Formats: sequence, C-alpha cells, structure tokens
Amino acid sequence: MKTYGSEPGAPDPDPIRVGISEFVVSDSGQTLKSYGLGSCLAVGLYDEDSEIGGLAHIMLPDGDANDASEDKPGKFADTAVRAMLRQMVEKGASYTDVEAKVAGGSDMFDFESFGDGVGQRNIVAAREELDKLGVPIVAEEVGGQRGRTVVFETDTGAFSIKTADGDQEVREL
Repeated sequence: MKTYGSEPGAPDPDPIRVGISEFVVSDSGQTLKSYGLGSCLAVGLYDEDSEIGGLAHIMLPDGDANDASEDKPGKFADTAVRAMLRQMVEKGASYTDVEAKVAGGSDMFDFESFGDGVGQRNIVAAREELDKLGVPIVAEEVGGQRGRTVVFETDTGAFSIKTADGDQEVREL
C-alpha cells in the first residue's frame, strides 16, 4: 500500500492558513502560513527541543486596553503572544527555550497627523511583550513599506518571508 506524503520527494501537505487576528500552535510539524501582512505583524514562537511552534497574525498593538481581547486574543500583540506561549507550554514546550521571529509591521500609508502608524506600534508592542515574558527575538524583518507573506515550518523553526514588491526572492530568517 502506498502512503503519499511519506515518500522522498512527495509533495508537502497544504500549509495551515493563519488569518488576520488568529494564531495557531502546532506540535505535529505543520507548516503555518500568513498572507498579506501589511501593518499586521507575524510573530513566530518556537521551542527547538520539543519542535513545538506557533504563528500569530497580529492586527493591533494593545489588547489589554480592549475588552474584546478575550474573544479574539490573536488580534492584539500583547494578548496573542501570551496566549500562544501558554498553549505551547501546555503542549510540552519549555518556557525558557522558546524563541521568537517577527516579520511585518509595514507602514503602508503615510498619515503624519496620526503619529506612528499601526505597523510601528505593532512592532513596539510585540517587542515589549516578548521582552516582558523573557522570550528573545532571534530574527526579525519589520517596518518598511511593503507587504509580506510568512511561512513557518514548525518541525524545524524555519521562518521564510516573501515580499509583495514584485521581488520573487524568499528570505529565510
């Protein structure tokens, strides 16, 4: 009997899409993908020893100031990072071994009257929450004025980025 996906060279199964305001934690080597990050921020957390990882597609910076964060913790940088880390530890990740990779947070539009854009505020909020929780950021590609798509391999921790600026290059963080 042939089992597809287990043979060398067999195609990988489709990645799990992590949409806006969502996060997914995996302990079974799944590929997670977030499309169309503009001002949104992708935060990938990974514990190499347990091969447990998670990816959040964060839309806004501060959930603690918003009552809706309980219904949708993945929407906000602070609540998404905490909730994802909690789920990873529940699945067997070691809190002290988790590392982060971050991408996105572009300022797609220039509105000087609003001060820092949402993208920049998302970056700051995620960095602050990760620092508060003692999770080091080992790689990041943030800011700028271009959209990104992120692919996160939870069996290896590979975190790759493709930009939406016509460049076909895929960069590994």
